[in-house]
Amino acid sequence: MSTNVSIIVRACLISSLFSLVACGSSGSTPELPSSSSEASSSSSSETSSSASAPAMTAPDDPLEPHATVAEMGIGINLGNTLDAYPNEGDWALPAQERYLEDFNEAGFQHVRIPATWDDHTAESAPYTVDSGRMNRAEEVVDWALDQGFYVILNAHHERWIWEGEGLTEEKRARFQAIWTQIAESFSGKSHRLIFEILNEPIGLSAEQTNELKADILPIIRAQNPTRLVIISGHNYSGVHTLSDINLPEDDYLIANFHSYDPWAFAGQCTRRWGSEADRAELAQIYATAAAWREQSGVPVMLNEFGAAKFDFQNPENVCELEDRLAYIGHHVNLAIENGIPATFWDDGGSFSTYDREAGTWGPEKDVLVAPNNP
Repeated sequence: MSTNVSIIVRACLISSLFSLVACGSSGSTPELPSSSSEASSSSSSETSSSASAPAMTAPDDPLEPHATVAEMGIGINLGNTLDAYPNEGDWALPAQERYLEDFNEAGFQHVRIPATWDDHTAESAPYTVDSGRMNRAEEVVDWALDQGFYVILNAHHERWIWEGEGLTEEKRARFQAIWTQIAESFSGKSHRLIFEILNEPIGLSAEQTNELKADILPIIRAQNPTRLVIISGHNYSGVHTLSDINLPEDDYLIANFHSYDPWAFAGQCTRRWGSEADRAELAQIYATAAAWREQSGVPVMLNEFGAAKFDFQNPENVCELEDRLAYIGHHVNLAIENGIPATFWDDGGSFSTYDREAGTWGPEKDVLVAPNNP
């Protein structure tokens, strides 16, 4: 990002992020909206009317990244949906418009739509993306935009890039072709649609990840010169990988990291969580991200966090609800304190708070949306 961005403006924006509500100390659970006394499975139609609608922005107005980050608040992933492979519906119930309506009524401020393109793209040049997949992605994005959300669309489980022979010139050409088609298809959308180049490049080195980013950003810019673009580090995009990003000269970037730390708790449910050491460890992750933001001049967000109800590979391992709510609440508090928007990973399964079939919410929801609902 260009260093011409005003440090004073950035500081004001960051300091005002999430100032909607006081949520106590970093060790406390966020203050809940008035509807928190209702049963956790209450229908989204019964959500408190105090929920604030996401900020609306005119479609043709470019978005300044720091100002946008300051408005994004706590969001939710529509996970295991368009990112499922080979097809949507294989991992969770397919997307419906009412999911996005329910997300809005609940009080979330942005939505991330993970999408995997591999199984819907030709194996040989010109690497055409199936029109059905492109149209379906557009449909779901439009549902989210219609709700007033900031919307993130990405390339998610693109494991083909590093599997087998690893990253080859042919694979780079195919990935470039995919993004050329995405950039063209969505070029006329509201600037509230944000592109994320690649999710968790777990099989790529930092150098290779930077090379792919350098390939794709000019392709996006050719048709979307002022659209916000999210970049991240390599591997699982832990906070430590932010320092490995080679930042291009671009005024419309947001950096991203993920945190399910410690994975033995948040993913495997083989330990408890909640000690002072646990809280301090998570706080340090956010402090690292905030320090990188100040050093680089690029705003930062957390695109994935959450805690599993059980380890889906070993379902006998179950996380305690009390620990899960405390962990999620600490993430939310730290996000508020550090001016870092955060996106809860809801996969329609073990990591979910939203029951797609019933249209109801678990107790995690009230913790998550508290700062969005003054």
